[in-house]
Amino acid sequence: MSMFHILQYILISVCVYAFTAFIYLVYHTNQLYKAQHINSKDYDYIIVGSGTAGSLVAHRIAKETNFTYVVIEAGGESNPLFEIPILGPMLHGSVYDWQYDTVPQTNACLAMEENKCKMTQGKIFGGSSKLNNMIHVRGNISHYVNWFHGKYTKKYIKEQFEYIEKNIIHLNPIKYTTELSDNILLAAQELGYELIGKDFKLGFTKPTVSQLNGKRWANSDNLEKKHVLINTFVEKLLIRNKRCYGVQLANKLRLYAKKGIIISAGALNSPKILQLSGVGPAELLKSFDIPILKELPVGKNLQDHIGTGLDLVLFNKSLSVNAFNCFNPIHIFQYFVEGQGPFTTAGCEVVGFLSTKNSTEPDIQFMVLPVGISADRGSHLRKILRIRDYVWDNYFTRVFDKHASTILALILHTKSKGEVNIQSRNPEMPPLIDPKYFQNRDDVDTLINAVKLTKTFVLSKKMKSFGAILNTIPFPGCESHLFFSDTYLECYIRHLTLSTFHPVGTCSMGLPDDYNSVVDPSFKVIGLDNLYVVDASVLPTLPSSNINAAVAMMANIFFENNIKQQRRQKNNNICFQRSLSDIFNNICPVNKVSL
Repeated sequence: MSMFHILQYILISVCVYAFTAFIYLVYHTNQLYKAQHINSKDYDYIIVGSGTAGSLVAHRIAKETNFTYVVIEAGGESNPLFEIPILGPMLHGSVYDWQYDTVPQTNACLAMEENKCKMTQGKIFGGSSKLNNMIHVRGNISHYVNWFHGKYTKKYIKEQFEYIEKNIIHLNPIKYTTELSDNILLAAQELGYELIGKDFKLGFTKPTVSQLNGKRWANSDNLEKKHVLINTFVEKLLIRNKRCYGVQLANKLRLYAKKGIIISAGALNSPKILQLSGVGPAELLKSFDIPILKELPVGKNLQDHIGTGLDLVLFNKSLSVNAFNCFNPIHIFQYFVEGQGPFTTAGCEVVGFLSTKNSTEPDIQFMVLPVGISADRGSHLRKILRIRDYVWDNYFTRVFDKHASTILALILHTKSKGEVNIQSRNPEMPPLIDPKYFQNRDDVDTLINAVKLTKTFVLSKKMKSFGAILNTIPFPGCESHLFFSDTYLECYIRHLTLSTFHPVGTCSMGLPDDYNSVVDPSFKVIGLDNLYVVDASVLPTLPSSNINAAVAMMANIFFENNIKQQRRQKNNNICFQRSLSDIFNNICPVNKVSL
């Protein structure tokens, strides 16, 4: 690095360390209030997890029923500064992240330390929706019909999206983008792609994001804190006679639910809780002497959107979003006074859906990011991705004299499937996460073709006139291959493998007699009463887009067809009892005695 780049590194590092210290200060200050007063040990519903699904269900219970409930969240409370969109990546790898890694991968993640990829998941009130890119895309609704095995029509599912978009989620067009976004859209049109709206199909668009007045917004923002226990860790479920009746917390306190326990801890922690409770693969549970209460394929079928392409697009000029925006007082004013400006950036400025197979149905997604991980000169982003030193020194530092951007190319429907398993009876031990990236050869071929499409965009007339060039530095470990040949690209994607942190499938939904199913189409854990799973873990396949919108839609369907249905039955029973009372009184009127 040159002296100028060293000074940049020092300046950014000071700011990173200062904000990291602030994060820890907020976290440990909140820990002082960990011992919260629990008003009751008995509820109608217990919801484990305050992410997108758990918060949506809790919000509707509070607004539309008289049922009692509590939301249990293992993470700490958020802070207004954490809601600044541009600072979202600062929470990655922090105490507000579960800090999970994959197990060492044999076919992927070779550029990462120990061949492990990060699996960032939010450990915070609001879950991963407090750490994600805030992108709301409905995806391919036809796939969701298949998930429910025809129980719900395409029209019905579309109505669920319309309901949550109108009544629950705060959505806005992305407020701020760099010059890159418009040029990518023009390049897409040059190459024959459409500009799309809400309907899912091949094409490109600037994303709709979950923000309110420029700040990050999540479903948890709808909740009353008095019904939420933060910094509260669930050790296991309480199950007797095939019925779940409560949860055990880390302090051995037990809470009980009459109508249902709803597990919404995410695709990595929901299977962990079930397995620790005796629900899962028999062989796994036996290995830890955990009594088998119900044998189910819990933890199997793990899928994730994976991609590559960091810092693959270079410019000789800086774009209007970069690592130094945080120092500009004008941008600070724009955000805190007007809710505008670069601080509102979602990180992703354009999403595109493309096919590598000349199909009308997309099999890859582009996420266009105005900066690469070289932007902060190695002070934070490379660390949260665990990039090896020799890769950093021989690839990323060599583009410091240019502005690096990223067209992140993702596989929408990976065929490689992994698993999540406990590694101990100790609830505080993290699960073993093995996504088995690139175990299926089709995923390799799909991503190779996706990176070729990235090159096509960079070489388009519009992007070239804008000053874009392809990063032609050979990736460390792949130097022996002809640059951008199929063998080079295979080496490249196996080294620079990136998760978008969209794990799904580990408590897969299906028909009760299907050996791959953990929950049935009503979200009930098969063979157990009173126990439901409602989060990304129930999605049997990946959505054709970012997963947050699909998870919210699924949670809404759960509420409509379970909790709301119970409320209707309760009201009908009351009306029926009143009707019987009226009939009886008409037949046998009660004599009123005056005193």
